Amino acid sequence: MELINHRTFYHMILTGAHQIISKEKELNKINVFPVADGDTGSNLAYLMKMIVRETKWIEPSTEMLNKMKTACLRGSRGNSGMIFSQFIISMCDFLSKHNEIKTEQFIEMCEYSVARSYYSVNEPQEGTVLTVMKDWINVMKDNSSQSTGILDVMQDSFSEVCVSLENTKNQLPVLQQHNVVDAGAKGFVHFLQGLIDSMKTGTHLNITKDDVTTELSSLENLTMYSMVVDNHTFSDTDTIVNRYCSEFLFDVTTNLTEIRQQLSSLGDSFIVVGDQNQGKVHIHTNTPERVAEVINENGSIIYQKVEDMQRQHETLYQRKSSIAIVVDSACDIPQDLLDKYQIHMLPLHLQLGNSTYLDKVTLKPETFYNKLEKVTEQPKTSQPTQESITNLYTQLLNNYDHIISIHLSKELSGTYEACRSAAEQIDSTRVHVVNSRTLSGAYGLLVQKTAQSIDQGHSIDEIKASLSTWIPTSEILVSVPTLKHMIRGGRVSPLQGKIARWLDMKPIVSIDREGKSLLYGKTFFKRSSLEKLLQFTQKINAMNKIESYAILHADSIQDSSLCEREMIRITGQKPKYVTSVSAVIGLNAGKGAVSVAMLLSDANQRGN
Repeated sequence: MELINHRTFYHMILTGAHQIISKEKELNKINVFPVADGDTGSNLAYLMKMIVRETKWIEPSTEMLNKMKTACLRGSRGNSGMIFSQFIISMCDFLSKHNEIKTEQFIEMCEYSVARSYYSVNEPQEGTVLTVMKDWINVMKDNSSQSTGILDVMQDSFSEVCVSLENTKNQLPVLQQHNVVDAGAKGFVHFLQGLIDSMKTGTHLNITKDDVTTELSSLENLTMYSMVVDNHTFSDTDTIVNRYCSEFLFDVTTNLTEIRQQLSSLGDSFIVVGDQNQGKVHIHTNTPERVAEVINENGSIIYQKVEDMQRQHETLYQRKSSIAIVVDSACDIPQDLLDKYQIHMLPLHLQLGNSTYLDKVTLKPETFYNKLEKVTEQPKTSQPTQESITNLYTQLLNNYDHIISIHLSKELSGTYEACRSAAEQIDSTRVHVVNSRTLSGAYGLLVQKTAQSIDQGHSIDEIKASLSTWIPTSEILVSVPTLKHMIRGGRVSPLQGKIARWLDMKPIVSIDREGKSLLYGKTFFKRSSLEKLLQFTQKINAMNKIESYAILHADSIQDSSLCEREMIRITGQKPKYVTSVSAVIGLNAGKGAVSVAMLLSDANQRGN
């Protein structure tokens, strides 16, 4: 009687993986559902390459099964990839409880795994890989009494599986229209062929290192955060209902059922896969920050990827200019202006307690400050990943003549250097990276002025020349209500902080000519630093007329309204905008901070 043990299973999965990897282009060519994005083959091949690279035969063999499950979660992309991932994870879970299985248990394992795959999809669609999986199980169950073993039952069912695959043309109108079978389902049939081939030979096909390392090289430096541009494909008439394509890989502290229930109302294209230890969510949503919050309440995020499908659609079909603007999330500018000028944002990363976030994407300023007050350790920030920068630039250059990429002062973050490095690798004649030498609202005003210049039809050379004259005119003053966060973050020495707190003194923070932070006027002020801030802006306006300004606040609407009234009185004009300070900026200022950002008529003295 034939038996499958852990080593046999290992060889079977690797042979099935090789079959899919070898059929990548074929599967891409017929991919039209759920969208005609031509990437099902690439997504499945990516998953299989991850399994091959990350799964090695080791003892005890249950460790091999755990590594295979982890590879599935890390490598799953797209609908079919997520479903395949759940199918293999479930088989690993079943096998971890058995040293070896015979025919009846093999069918039981496959039936369990298909059921879990169905359950992972919020709204299962017949005529897809799920249907072919289900038909395969039914045929094996029907034939099991006449079969002599596992290989026999798999071979006997294979011809019926091919019939089921062909029938997907008749179950989904879009497949019938294009006269193709479902790409994910065909991938599954290739996978089954690999399993059968392995059973016949008792080993797995040789897969060379070159087969799997090229596309996966970036995974050597996989971090817990990312914002990667995927290859969603749209038509020019598509309406994006849920804007953000979001994926989260996470450790589970409750259970996947609880997470599924809480997330089910937050979007569509919703899939949850995993086991009792780790899970992965794919969802199209307008509120990725709420998705992240649910996951953080029920687990711990390891990796997150969020793509702005609205901006991708605009890039393809509704470009307003031949020049794209890229900023990072330290640019404090309202979302409506980002949308108006089709500005692309690279989020900085923030770790708050045990939770990780993408600034302004999976963590909004409106909810950040209450969280900040509750943590005992200062939050940590880091720049966007090199992968996310490179992917964004590459995708934009397929549709724009030039990119103007403006970033937070290089003295305060490594983002500028990372972007400059990416531009050098891709095409520095078309990707123009600019150091704003400032942050927050002053950075936002520079970006707004740049966007207006692009709207007016100025060339890339004219815009770069203008920016070099605008940057020295920027100024920002920040009224800080507490030194607690600046002391924890090292912005103020403990001795300075102790003296200032004893005297009940507060600083006004600014940026110097090089883009470094400084204490404005080189001192602290008693009690109402906001009042002192307004006195400074009045003095600045008298010396270098304020041409435009913006008001920023850290959950301090009342003080920002007061500031707005006084600034209208001082300047005779309304602010360009009033908005919240990003979390990566506000984490040092703390809740209650208010700032005025300005562009002046001439280069300012930057706090002297």
